[in-house]
Amino acid sequence: MSSLGKRKIDTTVALLLLSFLLFSSSFLFAAENPWRINDAINLDDGFSFGIVQRTRFENIADNVQLGASKNDQVLAIRTLLNAQYSKGSFTSQIEFADIRQELADKDSILKSRTVNAADFLQANVGYRFGTQQNTWARLGRFSEDWGSRRLMARNRFRNTINAFDGLVVHHDGDNGVHTRFMATQVVRRLPGDFANLLDNEIESDESSDAQQFYGFHTSFPNLFDAFTTEAFYYSIKEKDTSKVRTRNKKFDSMGFRLRKPPRAGEFEFEIETIFQTGERRGSAAATDTTNLDHRAYFQYLMLGYTFDVPSNLRLQIEIDYASGDNDPFDQDTERFDSLFGPTTFEFAVVGLYDPFNRSNILTPGIRLFADFSPDVSLMASYRHWWLADARDSWGRTGLRDRSGQSGRYLGQHLQLRLRWDVIPGNFRIETGGVYLDSKNLSNKEPKYFYTSATFTF
Repeated sequence: MSSLGKRKIDTTVALLLLSFLLFSSSFLFAAENPWRINDAINLDDGFSFGIVQRTRFENIADNVQLGASKNDQVLAIRTLLNAQYSKGSFTSQIEFADIRQELADKDSILKSRTVNAADFLQANVGYRFGTQQNTWARLGRFSEDWGSRRLMARNRFRNTINAFDGLVVHHDGDNGVHTRFMATQVVRRLPGDFANLLDNEIESDESSDAQQFYGFHTSFPNLFDAFTTEAFYYSIKEKDTSKVRTRNKKFDSMGFRLRKPPRAGEFEFEIETIFQTGERRGSAAATDTTNLDHRAYFQYLMLGYTFDVPSNLRLQIEIDYASGDNDPFDQDTERFDSLFGPTTFEFAVVGLYDPFNRSNILTPGIRLFADFSPDVSLMASYRHWWLADARDSWGRTGLRDRSGQSGRYLGQHLQLRLRWDVIPGNFRIETGGVYLDSKNLSNKEPKYFYTSATFTF
């Protein structure tokens, strides 16, 4: 079948699926609680099954990324089917993900963060140990959020989702202390080439010892009365193989996080500090065999206040700093690496708009949350942006001035997001956008818009 023919079929299937979900949601308005498919199929005790389907339209004008089409659009489609079984101490899970795109063309920037058609996102078995069953070990493929999600997370906004093959252990200790450990291999999403991504080709994801990832995280909710304390350690070990080219990262990330959660009529705060040490290479090219000493640093500070009003108005003042490489010509690199942590919850959405990551950046900002009603909420974020080091590159844009003469200031952006839980727990509409007034390295003014519909059954 021709590529055009397959794309027409994919589009038809997507439209039929969306039409079915819109039609089937009509009877849910009368329900008092979120409807779940388990209620309809009467599964045996211990079994559960769920479906989450999200379709999102994105459009960008005046894209700042190097080599990108000035104007672009994409329809990002993600369907998740999650089946679980639990009996006594035994658990098992299979989560299937079909993640596709439509509307992209030969001028689009398309990567594996947008497409991962028809594959298993999670497949694991587990066992709960102890008289209180407070230790849970899982073996297989899994996807989880850890801590602040800045280094290890299950992606939410991004179309594709991080996954890992290996062992993960959770332990609930005394006084609410929660400890977790993992020893894994990173799941590499396939295919990775543009032509196959454009056609939503199906290829099984795989992991190997080319990318090994280890982690340890402990949270102490009652160590201090006023806030929660977290300590963590991650280690990544990469090597080149006949099938996989890497940057040969071999470094450790360690840090701590202090957080006072928001409450009406009270201040909140968050502090997170991360250090990285080890070595890595400057690229994944076969000709690049030079190991660079890696020393990097990240700092996050936030102070907020929640007003005791019906709208739950919440205001945050925040600042992020992630170190950059201060000399592109030496044998060291100070560019912070966010590993498997998303940036959406801080630096705005990813997708077609994706200029910033948690590397070589200094950005203060102000953020506002408000509920117009129990089912409608608004988030607004305003930030200024500087490079941490003028000679290192700007995020994911590919833009760089090795001389540093362009300066550090990158501009300012405004982000807006509106969420409406049309049928709470079953049907959500979300829309938003970002305007970036960039300076120095680029004088473009990207304008990004998205709208999505999410069905949960």
